[in-house]
Amino acid sequence: MNRTTTINANTATTGILMLDSLTGSRIALAGGKAVNLGEMLRAGLPVPPGFVVSTEAYRAVIAEQNLGSSIQEILSRTSGDDADQLERAATQIQALFRSVKIPAKLTDAITEAYRSLGDDVSVAVRSSATAEDLPGLSFAGQYDTFMNVVGIPELLDRIVRCWASLWNPRALSYRIKQGIRNDDLAHGVVVQKLVAADTSGILFTANPLNGRRDQLLLNASWGLGEAIVSGEVNPDQWVIDKQSGRIIESQIARKEQMTIRTSDGISHAEVPIDQREIASLSEAEISELHALARTAEQHFGEPQDMEWAREAGTIYLVQSRPITSLYPVPETEPGKPGVRIYINVNSYSQAMQEPFTTIGEDLIRIAVRRVRKDLGPRKIPQNSLWYFKTAGGRFFMDITPFLRREKFWNKFRKPDGADKDPVTTRALLQYLEANRDEVLSHKERVSFIKVANPRLVRFLWKAMREGSRGKRDAAAARTRAIAAGDAALADIRRAYESAHTPEEKITFIREQIGAVFMAGAGTLYGVAPSAEYIATVRGLMERHLGDSADLELVEKAVPHSVTTNMGMELMQLAEHYHTSNRRPSADDREMQDFLSRYGHKKSIELDAGTPTWAEEPGYVLDLVTSYIENGRYGQAKADFARNSRMAEEAIDRIYHRFLDAGKPRAAKKARKLLRDFREMFGVREQSKFVITQGLQMVRNYLHDIGAALQRSGRLEQSEDVFFLRLDDLASDRDLEQLAAQNREAHVRHGRLKSPRLLTSTGQAIHSAQIASDRDDVLCGVPVSPGTHEGRVRIVRTPEEGRDLQSSEILVTTGTNPAWTPLFLKIGALIMECGGPISHGSVVAREYGVPAVSGVAGATEILRDGQLVRLNGETGTIELLKK
Repeated sequence: MNRTTTINANTATTGILMLDSLTGSRIALAGGKAVNLGEMLRAGLPVPPGFVVSTEAYRAVIAEQNLGSSIQEILSRTSGDDADQLERAATQIQALFRSVKIPAKLTDAITEAYRSLGDDVSVAVRSSATAEDLPGLSFAGQYDTFMNVVGIPELLDRIVRCWASLWNPRALSYRIKQGIRNDDLAHGVVVQKLVAADTSGILFTANPLNGRRDQLLLNASWGLGEAIVSGEVNPDQWVIDKQSGRIIESQIARKEQMTIRTSDGISHAEVPIDQREIASLSEAEISELHALARTAEQHFGEPQDMEWAREAGTIYLVQSRPITSLYPVPETEPGKPGVRIYINVNSYSQAMQEPFTTIGEDLIRIAVRRVRKDLGPRKIPQNSLWYFKTAGGRFFMDITPFLRREKFWNKFRKPDGADKDPVTTRALLQYLEANRDEVLSHKERVSFIKVANPRLVRFLWKAMREGSRGKRDAAAARTRAIAAGDAALADIRRAYESAHTPEEKITFIREQIGAVFMAGAGTLYGVAPSAEYIATVRGLMERHLGDSADLELVEKAVPHSVTTNMGMELMQLAEHYHTSNRRPSADDREMQDFLSRYGHKKSIELDAGTPTWAEEPGYVLDLVTSYIENGRYGQAKADFARNSRMAEEAIDRIYHRFLDAGKPRAAKKARKLLRDFREMFGVREQSKFVITQGLQMVRNYLHDIGAALQRSGRLEQSEDVFFLRLDDLASDRDLEQLAAQNREAHVRHGRLKSPRLLTSTGQAIHSAQIASDRDDVLCGVPVSPGTHEGRVRIVRTPEEGRDLQSSEILVTTGTNPAWTPLFLKIGALIMECGGPISHGSVVAREYGVPAVSGVAGATEILRDGQLVRLNGETGTIELLKK
């Protein structure tokens, strides 16, 4: 049947569209669910017949009966963060729909379409909203569905109730959370012949449990599908190889309940005893569903979440939507053998969960290419950076070639970099052991000779020489490190000041972005050895003294840290404003002075596309205000001074313990290493301080370029420049449309939880398996000693932490220097990412804040206000019931 009925009225235009007339281009008229059904019919897939009451019909009824202004008035009084207000608003709006009458002409059109399906046929009535099943979003379960609807009066009632469900509390809150406006929504309603299913279920054309694109996940149970969708039954489940159709895993559940048709709708019933523990599908039916899944995915061009039903041996597909929870997979380099393993650089080395903006990602890639060009051989292959990937706005590294040799695995068993995320390391080792045969079955050569050249040798020699000099004279190394950063920034600033036109500014960014990052790296060469000094002394103490007592005190209040100095200046500002009885303002001379030194800082430090404190000083102002209100500024300064004394006294005690043990050489070595540690280690923060100053220059020019493009009419707002790539800026492309697409992708990427590891099959590994004998204990890596009992506060950005209360436990994914001022307020710290010398761990020890890192899923498992006891020496978080 291929039939369309269109209804026109004097007061509105309303329409009924048969499903087999729909294509994806008609989503605004029919909604997401309806056009997907139409597309499946076009692909020749078995879909029950039906029609959709169009979005025009919804809008016409809303306008004719003057509901729009009433709905918006109710919403204008509603806070999206208040569940009670949302509930009241939804109740009020849905009450409006109880008086809705479907106009006669639309009733006639619905009646005609319904009768075309058969005489008093049973139908399912479902929503088909224009915001439904959009890229990156899934409104599954947000709107109401009505099954086994029979007859015109009942059908008209269910259509109105389906319209009303657009405004139920769960749909309202979901749209607000996803940033979808409520002032231009429309609702189509799908009416589809009901399959009198004896078996039904859900079919995913990629495995949503692990992300693998080479597997299907199939669920099935007896009766209608409502019992599975609502979670009221444990269904049978199969994992199927997508290519061959081979069943990889099979779980036949005990099925107690099923959904059945009744005279007045549907209800739950007990599954007959002889069917409870047998498979609800035969192997032939599984094979048929496998074939349908492949056809559907090929037609839509992306993995699908499908609902299906079987009636009298015939299988029907009743719904399909994209799987929105899958993490994007990097494009595999041609010719590279086997499954590829990608490590998330953002989280492994930076404890960064947020996606980069378009320009931020592009500039990192340009910087890497620039450094590769400056330090690489004269002739560089076009694909020389094939291993450097991006997915979901994050950077990944293809480390597969190194893993083909088992002895390289030892690098991760004993990681050299304690600042790297230990949970990633553990997860990688667990993956390698579980997939040993696949990983080691392929051979790939890793040749360092190919990249060796005089420029690289000179660079490495210089870095090694600085490291050696740092070991001899720590104070001189610290001075040279700071001077190196200042000199490099001066060179960049000279190039910055010589650019005037937009073209020159683009050239500056392209040519200097690599230098910005190398300027930061140049501050580390001489002080880098200090990262190992604590571990070295710990080994000496455990070997000669039997313990490492007092060593943790040496890491407190480390001097010469620009980040710590910044925190102390914030405390001084708080004291100044408090004693002068003033509230801080961004226009104050004192605040302007602070921002002139630190205004280039921001929460996402390495992304040139995100605003700085100078642009948005609200975070700094709120911090100073909170310090005034909690009165911590005086105590914090006193604590820092006391911790400095304790550190020096601890070094002296450790020295004399070695002497008392008859180990004078070890005593001398330990004292030198610990003093050098305190002399040099704080300078590690200088690297990002330098980089962010360079990125500020880049960002200034991007602002200028964006303003010029706005004046010329190519951008609607100048900030759109941060959602374009550098090459786009001088191109003749439609920049406004491109920026809108990239901005939407950035928002979509922000909703995704980035995995620590990713494979070319799509398998997303978010954590390692960390065993605990107790359900009320979370385990992680101890990174700062001490215990603390308090209530947790989930904080995802530094700005969210402005209201942290004294003694609360900060729970976050990871931190960078922009978070440092918050450490003056908290009682303890829990992080999902970061190693013992990552930023959060170091600052926690400096400030004497107990901390645990590598706690998988902490921001999702823990709740605001939950009482826990954290032990920074054992790495455990005990969930308390008080």
